[in-house]
Amino acid sequence: MEYAEPPPPCDPRYGLDHIGRDYACLVARPGTAALCRLIITELPQMPELADIVGTGFAIDRGPFFDRLRDYLDAEAQAGTLDFRSADGQPQPASAVAEQFLGMICAQFLWPQLVRTDFVPPNPTDAAIVDEAVALMISRYSTGS
Repeated sequence: MEYAEPPPPCDPRYGLDHIGRDYACLVARPGTAALCRLIITELPQMPELADIVGTGFAIDRGPFFDRLRDYLDAEAQAGTLDFRSADGQPQPASAVAEQFLGMICAQFLWPQLVRTDFVPPNPTDAAIVDEAVALMISRYSTGS
């Protein structure tokens, strides 16, 4: 899957919302959970599958993760986001990207992996991504 360039920096609410909705649509697609189950099964014999597929299973790999990480780096360079841990230490954008995608996966993908009867929410429903964006903004915004 090809992803568009990340949104321009300086409006993290818009950028995270845009990227978050794209990701929700990706991980909620029919067949994504089945593909992830297959990867889990085959991963011990073929570890390169996680890099090739780049879905929610491999949250820190693939073009989607790269797009988000690059976007977060651009926001940090623009001074709109500051990635510090709870104890004040700087965090890499990659760690923050994992946090953001993890919040979305927790609602759309992970339940499908353990419950075959789980029907994911509609990815166009704004509530899940809105909450993930709000948490990221409240945690990392510089107020600029």
